[in-house]
Amino acid sequence: MVGFLALSLNAIVVDSLVKRTVLEATDLVMCHLSTTDMLTGVLIIHTVGYNIINFQNATECLVRLGVVFTFVGCSIYHLALLTLDRFVQIVYPYRYQDIITRRSVSIMSAAIWVFSVNLGLIPAYGWRDTPGPSEPACSLLGVLTAGYIQMGLFFTFVPLVVICVLYMKIFLVVRRHSRAIAATDVTGNRNSRSMKFTKTVVLLVGAYIISFSPLAMVALVFTFGGFHEMSASDVGDYIVYASVLTFANSLVNPIIYAFKLPPVRRRLLRFLGKGDNSSNSATNGTVQTIVTDMD
Repeated sequence: MVGFLALSLNAIVVDSLVKRTVLEATDLVMCHLSTTDMLTGVLIIHTVGYNIINFQNATECLVRLGVVFTFVGCSIYHLALLTLDRFVQIVYPYRYQDIITRRSVSIMSAAIWVFSVNLGLIPAYGWRDTPGPSEPACSLLGVLTAGYIQMGLFFTFVPLVVICVLYMKIFLVVRRHSRAIAATDVTGNRNSRSMKFTKTVVLLVGAYIISFSPLAMVALVFTFGGFHEMSASDVGDYIVYASVLTFANSLVNPIIYAFKLPPVRRRLLRFLGKGDNSSNSATNGTVQTIVTDMD
């Protein structure tokens, strides 16, 4: 259910953004983030099918486990890119149009995907463990080496640190210039709208940190010598429980979009059969509305 909901709801988000007449740089980042959540839904469905059928294939095992790191990395780096977008918008508003362009965002998103995919394929390239005779043929902690897991966590924590530093700078600048912003009507309105979307990004980052923390803590404790009295299979049970929140994050993100972005909310309501027929004229005004809400 989580997999199908994540797949369908994020597809609605992507469709809502792609159907805009003018696709802004910020929209591209959100499309990539929602695409990652869509693919996470596919991964969940595939994993459930794997557990039901219980087929054993070494290559499939390495790719499937590595894909978890691919999607985790892709999500956090696109959140970092969204944070960079907000940072430039708030701190350097007059240079925003020159720095954050569709071309620059497309290049950075492509680099994120290439890096994340290669990070996930490292076990398939050869950096892996061979499970013991008494261990399952495919388990996260039995196939992936402790060094690889530590490296994956490192490349996850780096963008989190960058995000925290950028938001500290954003809020310091906002506090310092709050009176000046309030004194100028047009600028104040524009910055107010920009801060609304900045708060949406903060919610996305906060939801990601909360959902990823249990899985990260279990993996860290294991790789640094914890659970030494337990087998990799037994610790894998904790991994499964901790990963529930991580996968559920792909379902939480479109809900945040629905509450914060009116065009997405309208599309979701129509998808659920609760749309307002009188809102046909609003459909034509979607572009103007989302520009106003997302600045």
